[in-house]
Amino acid sequence: MKLRTKTALFFGIFFLIITIVTVVYVEYVVGDTFKKQTINDFRIIAEQTESAYVVFMENMKTRGLDWTSDNTLRNMAKATADSGKRARRSARYAKEFADYVREKKMPFDKTVFLVDLLDGNGTVIASTRSKRIGVDEKKEEVLHNAHYFSKTIVSKFGEAFVKSVVFEEDEAPEPMFHVSVRIFTVDKDGKFQPTDTVLLMHFINTEKLAGVLNGEINPQAGRQTGRALLSSYKTSEIYLVNNARLMVTPSRYVQNIAEYKKVDTLPVSECLENGNEISEEYDNYQGARVLGVSMCFKGDGLVLIVEIQKDEVYKPLYALIRLTVAGGVTVLVLGILVAVLFVRRPLAYISDIVATAKRVADGDLNARVNVQTKDEIGFLASMFNTMIGSVHSVQKDLEASKREVEGKTLMLEKDIAEHEKQEKFLEASKKATINLLEESWRIGEKLKVESNKLQTIIASIGDGLLLIDDSYSIVLVNTAAASMFGMTREELFKKDLRTVATLWKKRNEIVPVAQWPIEEVFLTKKIIEVTTDDELSISTEKHPEKLPIAFSVAPLGSGIHGVVIVFRDVTTDQELNEAKSGFISVASHQLRTPLTSIRWYSEMLLSGDVGSLNEAQKDFMTEVHSGAERLYQTVDLLLGISRVESGKIKTEKQPIDLSKFTVEITKELASQIDEKGCALSISSPAGGPVVVSLDQLTLRQVILNLFSNAIRYTNAKDGIIEVAWRKNEAGSEVIYSVRDNGIGIPVAVRERVFSKFFRAENARATVPDGSGLGLALVKELVESWGGRVWFESEEGKGSAFFFTVPFVVQ
Repeated sequence: MKLRTKTALFFGIFFLIITIVTVVYVEYVVGDTFKKQTINDFRIIAEQTESAYVVFMENMKTRGLDWTSDNTLRNMAKATADSGKRARRSARYAKEFADYVREKKMPFDKTVFLVDLLDGNGTVIASTRSKRIGVDEKKEEVLHNAHYFSKTIVSKFGEAFVKSVVFEEDEAPEPMFHVSVRIFTVDKDGKFQPTDTVLLMHFINTEKLAGVLNGEINPQAGRQTGRALLSSYKTSEIYLVNNARLMVTPSRYVQNIAEYKKVDTLPVSECLENGNEISEEYDNYQGARVLGVSMCFKGDGLVLIVEIQKDEVYKPLYALIRLTVAGGVTVLVLGILVAVLFVRRPLAYISDIVATAKRVADGDLNARVNVQTKDEIGFLASMFNTMIGSVHSVQKDLEASKREVEGKTLMLEKDIAEHEKQEKFLEASKKATINLLEESWRIGEKLKVESNKLQTIIASIGDGLLLIDDSYSIVLVNTAAASMFGMTREELFKKDLRTVATLWKKRNEIVPVAQWPIEEVFLTKKIIEVTTDDELSISTEKHPEKLPIAFSVAPLGSGIHGVVIVFRDVTTDQELNEAKSGFISVASHQLRTPLTSIRWYSEMLLSGDVGSLNEAQKDFMTEVHSGAERLYQTVDLLLGISRVESGKIKTEKQPIDLSKFTVEITKELASQIDEKGCALSISSPAGGPVVVSLDQLTLRQVILNLFSNAIRYTNAKDGIIEVAWRKNEAGSEVIYSVRDNGIGIPVAVRERVFSKFFRAENARATVPDGSGLGLALVKELVESWGGRVWFESEEGKGSAFFFTVPFVVQ
């Protein structure tokens, strides 16, 4: 970049920074001062206007009190109120009262629009508008907050109440002021006695109020206030807004308040919602940005707003900014011109020196600077020429020495390059050899560790494990498998499994090798599970006894041909199933049969079939019968759980409409629900009936158990049982719930809720009888069809039990 350009840029940036700093200072510092001064001025105007508004309201009260001091008006009001239900006299007195007010009072105060006389109940009994007689103004006070009748009827002498600026469209298009004064009479002793009548005066004087707010009329001293301070502005406004957020006094831009101009701005919201006054910048009802101040009369439901558009306040500031920018640009241009003219000739000499320096740099040592001045630039040029001559002389000597050195250097460089090449090759070979040795050692150690881990895992597996290749050769066997084959691991290694073991079906039928599950895995590459239900056994030459087994076969991955077989001895499982079957048989025949006899004979004794019993005998026999019933139910629950656990339960799936099914069950339990005094609520999802495919008896047992618990542990009389069902988001299952507001389940015992014979302490205290098997059976039955069961509970507030049923689209 040339020096001329740098000089111009220096002056340009210098004056640009000064201009920007000036503009920012004016905009933010001076502008903030403008804003604060304007808001302070407006705060003074608002406070003066607030005082004028208060005096205006007091004057209206004085006018109301003045009217009630008229003795004639008092007597007429008392006569009208005393006429009571005598219709003719009441109508005559009401007319006389209205005529007197219209002729003697209203002509002297043109702002009085309407006058009503109210009785002690707030009913209009006389009015300058006869059609208003009978209107319930107390109701109007409650519904529309139009006046203060309730305060006035119990007020003392000399008190008056004003409710300012209320719109009553059925009476007048403009907003009205309501002044209410209780009427007092003078007794013989000259004392004022209250009556049950109230004078309600309706004023339409918003124009006059607007004049007071704008300073045109000052009720205090007749002097101007707001108008004097705002006269110099073109966009300033002073107006009132009521609690309906409507403008109720004319402003600069809204002269007709009957238009019901909506004003929902920041000062209105702050006053009516929070009772706050503001002094800040915001958007007004026209959407213009303004500076404003508000006075809040929350009790009267009014907001006084004084505001001016921001653009008008900032107009002198914007003019100053434009003037500053224009001056800065002018100074900038002049400064650049002066700087360019001042340095032009010296820059030309410097350019000659630079051009000569470039020629010397390109190898022209005969170049010289043409010296034209005797100042510092001329001296610099002369010294530059002398330096070029010295360099030229030295260069000649150096070129001779260079040629001599270059020959010797070339030979030395060749020797050094060859030596360095050999050293690098040796170093690289050394590093490569060390890296290979280290990597080989690490891999060997890692393989040893992994091999030891694998051997430890395989040896610790309790089930038998075999790994065979695609020719049935055993390549891996653990100790458990060798033990079940009656052989050692070394004897089994590399043996053909087909020659070592024989597979049996139901202990008497040999399964051909072609039908072994291993063959299917080789073909399909899928995992196969064999359970106890398949009834397969295995025998070997050294272990001829047939060993019942369950196993899984899985193909090896990563392109390796072979399978992994994990199998276990299920002799214990079969013995357990046989024991359960035996228990079911014993319980069915050895427990239920005598219990049935006890129940039947106890019922006969209680019913008197074999003779009458005395009271003590009946009590004893009732206890016997109840105990037998409880034991019978406990045996039934135990049998149900045992059947599910042993897989002996027989089910028959069929379509079930949950809505109809639930209603049928509630009918069966209706007597228990009525006896407990509970309320029942059934909520079915929208979109038609929900139909599931399940065994009816199994589903009925689950729902009955949950219903019974809800009834037993729900509070009497105020108990609520809620039943509902819905599909989950995926639509794959139905979630059924039974909710109550009973005793709830303590947090400490919730993990044991589905355990056999478990009952919480609060459950035992509420219902002493109970087996603790109902929820255990629910869990077994739900899980038998592949569902889930859980609950939510809060002690003292109730419980909700949920279970799922697989949903299949019909």
